[in-house]
Amino acid sequence: MAQSYSEAPMLADQVAAGDLPPLDERLPATPLVVEPLESVGSYGGTWRQAMRGGSDNLLERTIGYTRLARWNSAWTEVVPDVAESVSVNEDATAFTFMLREGHHWSDGEPFTSADIMFWYEDVLMNTDITPSVPSWLRSGDDPVVVSAPDETTVVFTFPEPNALFLFNMATVRGSDVLAGSPRHWLEQFHADYNAEADAMAREAGAADWVQHFASKIQGPHARWRDEGRPVLDPWMLTEPYDGSGQVVAVRNPYYHKVDTDGQQLPYIDEVTYGVFEDRQAVILAAINGEIDFQNRHIETTDARPLIVQNRDQGNYDLWIAQPAWSNAMMIMLNQTHKDPVLREIFNNRDFRVGLSHAINRQELNQIIHAGTSRPWQAAPRPDTALFNEELATQYTEFDLDLANQYLDRVLPERDSDGFRLRPDGERLSFNINALTSRQFQIDSLELIKNYWAQVGVEMNVAPVERSLSETLRQNNDHDANVWIGGGGYDMLGLLDPKWYFPFEWQSSYASAWGIWVQNPNDPNAEEPDAAALRQLELYRQLQATPDLDGQLDLMREILAITQEEFRVIGTVMEPDRVGIVNRDLRNVPRSMPNTFFYMTPGPAVAEQFYYAN
Repeated sequence: MAQSYSEAPMLADQVAAGDLPPLDERLPATPLVVEPLESVGSYGGTWRQAMRGGSDNLLERTIGYTRLARWNSAWTEVVPDVAESVSVNEDATAFTFMLREGHHWSDGEPFTSADIMFWYEDVLMNTDITPSVPSWLRSGDDPVVVSAPDETTVVFTFPEPNALFLFNMATVRGSDVLAGSPRHWLEQFHADYNAEADAMAREAGAADWVQHFASKIQGPHARWRDEGRPVLDPWMLTEPYDGSGQVVAVRNPYYHKVDTDGQQLPYIDEVTYGVFEDRQAVILAAINGEIDFQNRHIETTDARPLIVQNRDQGNYDLWIAQPAWSNAMMIMLNQTHKDPVLREIFNNRDFRVGLSHAINRQELNQIIHAGTSRPWQAAPRPDTALFNEELATQYTEFDLDLANQYLDRVLPERDSDGFRLRPDGERLSFNINALTSRQFQIDSLELIKNYWAQVGVEMNVAPVERSLSETLRQNNDHDANVWIGGGGYDMLGLLDPKWYFPFEWQSSYASAWGIWVQNPNDPNAEEPDAAALRQLELYRQLQATPDLDGQLDLMREILAITQEEFRVIGTVMEPDRVGIVNRDLRNVPRSMPNTFFYMTPGPAVAEQFYYAN
């Protein structure tokens, strides 16, 4: 190699002992050079974190944010990662990834285009393993075609433009490609390559090889359960996830990145994750100084005072986790309700406007969010390209007289208790579902229940478990529900538009319409109205528009219809959250976007974090 490279002492010792090849045989021909945020670092130390069992995705966000291409730290573009370069043709139908010559998996086996082709041919296109190709890997009704002209070239080709493909590759979706790609390791579980695959599956407690294989690649913990599984990540598992205890990962000796001085990354030797049952235990670990860098599980409104007050005890400083959410709590009345009377009421825009004016958002902000937020509808945040002040602030004024004027146009009659009557003479009464895990939303709804009672609307707060909430929405069986509002940042709005028009079942203000967009044949699907269909048409144009400026222009047209339709009632803007950082940890940004689509803190490039002492 033309440049001189160096490695961590722990790896140099393994080379000296004959247990590891020399560094110049482990690095690819062209390593990715990372410019440290503050300074070139030094080797050593353990990055301590805390996770919760079940569906926690912290591993994927931290040691697992490795992609063919990834977000830059500013969240403004997609940059090469595992791939040495990425090129796109003019109409966004062909994406060519050039891989790094001499790149290796963490076990030393070569990483080449054959691995990607295994994922494509034997995982994605195998209908037993993947019954339906995900929408981000389709254009129109047809799936992507992947080809490999040689060992270092992979081409993803779509029959129609798929301008959001690279954006999607940089999100959690992109992990599917590499999770399904270590061909030399996964072949042992695949019946096409191993005649004993079914026997292995039964021995492991699976029904057959398909179920066993899927357990290796699907779900939040699939690729974190096997010690020795080859990865391209900065660290590799030595103690995998088993639902308790801790998870441990050590540096990957074949990692493909170096710093500007030629030192192979990562700087930190080891990463550990304590596995906790509840969030309070995570917060206690933080204030006791047992966590070095994290915001997940400690970023909630109720935890913030404790986190702020115990900085000296825990030997940490704070950093700002900027929410990508548009709203702390959106109220979504189901405008495709199966009860035709409730459907008619919820579909009346005046009814929704009246309810919006009956919410005292200033009081809500003070009581629930300690004054850290401001009144806001479901709208992009300030300082983003899609920000629209009129959309963000319409109908946020607390005015009971004005609220009554709007509501009287819809339901003028009341019963002896002052509650409004439906057209069929029954008292209007409906439930709003809120997750039991989000106490602040339940508390917010209790306040809103009292506000709305003052204008004659009876609403009942219904705490539900997440699985039940999802079932109700997928079956279009809910009155209403609340959720954190997405689409606050430009990229999130482009990739996840479901809060601005009915795009999937999670668009629970019109679940049946959203279901129709994804699958018109679903028994709960209903064709949307003309306004929603126009938004869908614009979004399809957006997906086929190669340049970001054109995409943003189309999204503005979509948002103009969102403003006019006013399908969702917002409350207050999601306030900034805080994370903690050990006072000795360096190269850590002091603010970053906070959302699963950004994979916080993945784009901060954790492999360049280091300890000063």
